[in-house]
Amino acid sequence: MYFLELKCKLITPMFMAGADGRTPELRPSEFKGMMRWWWRAIKAEDNIDKLRKEEAEIFGGTERGEGRSKIRIKIESKIESSDITYYQPLPHHKRNSCPIDKQRDCRKAFTSKAIRYDKKVDIIFSFPENLTAQMESLIYLTFTLGGFGKRSRRGFGSIEIIKPTFEINTDNLLNALNKINNSYEINTSSFISGIQVIKNKKYHGGDYPWIREVILSKKEFDSSDDVLRLIGLASHKHRDPSLGNANPRMASPVYVSVVKIKNKLHPIITILNSAFPTKDRYNIQKQKDFIKEFL
Repeated sequence: MYFLELKCKLITPMFMAGADGRTPELRPSEFKGMMRWWWRAIKAEDNIDKLRKEEAEIFGGTERGEGRSKIRIKIESKIESSDITYYQPLPHHKRNSCPIDKQRDCRKAFTSKAIRYDKKVDIIFSFPENLTAQMESLIYLTFTLGGFGKRSRRGFGSIEIIKPTFEINTDNLLNALNKINNSYEINTSSFISGIQVIKNKKYHGGDYPWIREVILSKKEFDSSDDVLRLIGLASHKHRDPSLGNANPRMASPVYVSVVKIKNKLHPIITILNSAFPTKDRYNIQKQKDFIKEFL
């Protein structure tokens, strides 16, 4: 077995809870679940039976002969009362955060319990040595392209890997993606001036949310409040079923996370295949306008 120990720090508040759905908790199952989700998104496989078979070989499955997951995760850090705050899941509203001792006032502000943005977290991953290159790339991509817990597609639950170091730039992201699925390249014909876009060369994948493009924004922020407020305002301004919908249920195919580069916070946008549950009510231009807010 190969062991990889990460020393991390939250850079935006995290809405991750235990079995009761309310008490903040760091859950290994959620970290493994997000690794599995991003692996599937990166693979962009149009043969769904092949995708499921390869996925079960790594992450386990319930069918006969599939067995347990080859990935083990141990979280060394515990959540103390001082690590908990109240935060507004819609940060573009006037009240966005609240101390733990102001519970009554915070409830009036529609805030929820969250793990503080500066919480340090140590995580140990273990997996077979023959999976080392792929799993190391997957772990870094999972922590870079996405967050953990509720509202992770809108910047919450973003985590910085402090050690081992992994410089976040387009070249490193491209190399990591291609270690899992060698179908990504820099889109030299992109209309986005001055920003490199990683695109998937595949024109067809399965009918599920696989990665089409990744954009690392040049916009920079000094605080998590500022970057989350921008994401919240953009979500409110361009709200449309094409960016997520409750009925029928569909998560947003545009994933906005937050990364830290040279002590500045930057949005990183992952554009997924839009697997719409129905064929009407969706305005793709709204997706494009939403993305432009970060460029």
